[in-house]
Amino acid sequence: MWLYRVLLFLLTPVILLKVRKFKKNYEHYRAKEALGFWPVVEADLWVHCASVGEVLAVRPLVTQWRAKYPSKRLLITTMTPTGAEQVQKAFPFAEHRYLPMDWRCSVKKAFKNLVCKRLVIVETELWPNLLQQAKRHGLRIDVVNARLSDRSFQRYQKFSIVSRPLFALPDCFLAHAQADGSRFEALGAKKVLVTGSIKFDLNVPPEVLQANWRGQLGSRFVWVGGSTHQGEDDMLLRIHKSLQQKYPDALLILVPRHPERFDAVQQLASQHFERVTLRTQTPLDQWANFDVVIGDSMGELIHYYQASDLVFVGGSLIKRGGHNPIEPALLGKAILVGPYTFNFLDITDQLLQVNGAIRCQDEAQLGKVVIDLAGQASQRFRLGQTAMRFAEKNQGAVTRVLSEMDFR
Repeated sequence: MWLYRVLLFLLTPVILLKVRKFKKNYEHYRAKEALGFWPVVEADLWVHCASVGEVLAVRPLVTQWRAKYPSKRLLITTMTPTGAEQVQKAFPFAEHRYLPMDWRCSVKKAFKNLVCKRLVIVETELWPNLLQQAKRHGLRIDVVNARLSDRSFQRYQKFSIVSRPLFALPDCFLAHAQADGSRFEALGAKKVLVTGSIKFDLNVPPEVLQANWRGQLGSRFVWVGGSTHQGEDDMLLRIHKSLQQKYPDALLILVPRHPERFDAVQQLASQHFERVTLRTQTPLDQWANFDVVIGDSMGELIHYYQASDLVFVGGSLIKRGGHNPIEPALLGKAILVGPYTFNFLDITDQLLQVNGAIRCQDEAQLGKVVIDLAGQASQRFRLGQTAMRFAEKNQGAVTRVLSEMDFR
């Protein structure tokens, strides 16, 4: 742990700049909590979600837990203000705190004002000082939807003197898949159970279907670049330029993964097209006047997916590792991914094996497939239906997690 603490000390200026940036950009951000100054909070269950993605992922679990234990008190922590906004929307009954930065003094300060005996960490957000203090205060620690890519596994193995004690702290890892479970065991986890991904148990909210963005966009071809990263947007815009040569009224909805990139992506799109707008500035009934819409809203990715005929799942054309394809699958959308999907390797590989998605190795192949599928509604339908059946078949992880954890 001494090595970790030295590195953390050296990174202190960077961390403080991040806190300052959050404070400047988000009025509701409570910087004192990030430094460990928590108001007193009592809870029966504490769920930690790093940001928006984890908050959305844990919805099925929290919903079923709440239905089973309606009188229990829930605390949810996030690192980011955008995650906090999602907590307020999804779980208005929950208490929210910003997780203290992982300095030992900040974590200890926060725990002095916490009364709770159970911590659930969503995915693999393992902070050494946080875990150590949780154990010292007698909390049971479970890591749900736990996943670990082979690349991350190799990194942890190189620093086993630090990682093995870290992975021994949680009481149980409830893993995505057998490959993840084997990696956790190899890194010293005490108990590992393979329960599947709770993200499959997501139900498409009725309001998404009722809003029916796709139905409001008419007969034009609409495709989405969801959760894109720097380096991908330019490729998708070039593909869209080629697509419009054959289908002039085609619409691209670009949804950057990180909100700080919204303006930059709008500027980039404006270099390629004259008719570019932001979702927050233009009503849906006026999208027909544009070539590209930038999805600059938080928590609406599933609406963007519903609005589309074809979905490209971002983070996969570059070495970011790809994002979750389950939401577009549950909506019955035709799905395309790039060559780099190691963040969701098992899910994506299984989806590809059943022909519920198409992998494109580079920009050229992606462009060809997009243009081909734009004119093949029946093929898009077959892809989407296969993806939907795959997603529905894999549901049930939440029930297994609740059964294994016995939240009483």
